[in-house]
Amino acid sequence: MAEPFEGVGFAVIAYRIINKVYDECRAERQTPEQIAAAIDASYPWQFRMGHCYRQWLRARREFFEQHGLPGLKPRRNLKAASREHVLG
Repeated sequence: MAEPFEGVGFAVIAYRIINKVYDECRAERQTPEQIAAAIDASYPWQFRMGHCYRQWLRARREFFEQHGLPGLKPRRNLKAASREHVLG
């Protein structure tokens, strides 16, 4: 499953994979931490870089926020971060 079929992007494929893993883990009554680890282990593409990975992270963040799963880093406020960099 390395390439999306026509009309479906990497984010959609990632979300489908994440949802499938989530459903399987819930059926096995796994904890939220175990579910998050299983989702992270299910990354389908070879390298964790580039467009595919960014889309995976986007789908993962959205899914984790919707389902209250642990393991998300807080979003960085880019305006504050740039100020710190300039002043730092």
